[in-house]
Amino acid sequence: MLNEMVEKGLVPSVVTYNALVRGYCEEGKIEAALEILGLMESNNCRPNERTYNELICGFSKRKNVHKAMALLSKMLESKLTPSLVTYNLLIHVQCKAGHFDSAYKLLDLLKENGLVPDQWTFSVFIDTLCKSKRMEEACDLFNSLKEKGIKANEVMYTALIDAHCKARKIDDAISLLERMRSEDCLPNSSTFNSLIYGVCKEGKVQEGLSMVENMSKMGSETHSCYLYNSDRRNVEGRVFNQMVSLGHKPDVYTYTAFIHTYCTSGNLKEAEGVVARMIEAGVMPDSLTYTLLISAYERLGLTYDAFNILKRMLDAGCDPSHRTYSFLIRHLLKIMQFETALELFEKMMEHGCTPGVNTYAKLIIGVCKVGRWGVADSLFNHMIESGLVPNEDIYNALLSCCCELRMLASAARLVEAMMEHGHLPLLESCKLLLCSLYDEGENEKAKAVFGNLLLCGYNYDEVAWKILIDGLLKSGLADRCSELLSVMEKRGCQIDPLTYTKLIEGLDGSHGT
Repeated sequence: MLNEMVEKGLVPSVVTYNALVRGYCEEGKIEAALEILGLMESNNCRPNERTYNELICGFSKRKNVHKAMALLSKMLESKLTPSLVTYNLLIHVQCKAGHFDSAYKLLDLLKENGLVPDQWTFSVFIDTLCKSKRMEEACDLFNSLKEKGIKANEVMYTALIDAHCKARKIDDAISLLERMRSEDCLPNSSTFNSLIYGVCKEGKVQEGLSMVENMSKMGSETHSCYLYNSDRRNVEGRVFNQMVSLGHKPDVYTYTAFIHTYCTSGNLKEAEGVVARMIEAGVMPDSLTYTLLISAYERLGLTYDAFNILKRMLDAGCDPSHRTYSFLIRHLLKIMQFETALELFEKMMEHGCTPGVNTYAKLIIGVCKVGRWGVADSLFNHMIESGLVPNEDIYNALLSCCCELRMLASAARLVEAMMEHGHLPLLESCKLLLCSLYDEGENEKAKAVFGNLLLCGYNYDEVAWKILIDGLLKSGLADRCSELLSVMEKRGCQIDPLTYTKLIEGLDGSHGT
């Protein structure tokens, strides 16, 4: 379409280019979106703030923090002033990745640049803090909103109610619901889903049924009920029938509750039947659904069936959780040696379970999370021998595992390999690597690695936050921090004045103690 415009003598505007960038980002084709950015620059069409915001959003969906932050640097180089929307998007990326220290530093930066955080800013913090089990921190932030002039919304309330229910603090969750209503903030389906989950988990099924009725009166479209009591079949039928009679469609949580019941009792035929019915109804199983099935098959010693569930999970585009991999790895290590595990993996492929890059990525990331470097390295080599090219996520998982295990030589080689293939190593891993290299007296090696990192296109503020402040200064390596700051200055790596001030204060404080 763009080529047709050019052939007809029409000059695409920034609005046209932005629409293309947005479309590619929404489809997950971030590389194509970046090509459009390059095309804009070559055609003398200056990207605007909207262009960069769309790209940051695209990287957020890919959970690629560093590339999103690098776009902030590119904006500033282009003499564009980041707006509150830009900062909120970047805060969201950092929070989703669990990098709350960096998110708070971005909050400081936006204030320093004369912007005022809004409801969206704090919604992101509270929601992600709750999901990261940092409930106390989320509550403190929530309680400070009034003095900041920010009105709490349903996202904040629902996140806090969900966190309290999962922490089995049902009374506190109900108090939050009452406060929510008193402030004319209407609960949504997710709010009720969390409460129903909480009360049913505590064995209060009747209260859960009452909430189903309340949701109907409130006009909520979907809801669920978790049932954890014995002798549940009649109760399940009542919930299902009541939901249907009220005109509500059971969601993934409802189906998963039934699957949990059958898996717990070892009735896998019934559990698989529920899975078939939910897919038929257009409701896709989620990570918890698949993990329950994997766990049930493993308890019965049905290893192949458990791995077949993993394949179905990956084929459906559902990301396995840490818990999923823990079940599989623990089971394999319990019943067989490492070599046998690899033989089993090859047998899976013989039976048509041929893994692609995505399957390898999920398996390697999973085993790296539990520190099984030997298994991860073998899978990595097997992948390369199969003619597959490892992606950035695989390299970063291996790098993180090496750093955690203090395999410094291997970690340094992985960093070099990533750079050669155009990948960005996670700064969290680089922080561990550099601190460890200095601990081992490998000063020149550390400086060389850091120097190479500065060539990769990171946002320099993020480099300073992660490696210099959170890494070297907090590890008591002030002299090394000062040394690497000098390296940045000599190379013309400019950082925000606020970041620089924090660095100098940290260095002065360390020298004064």
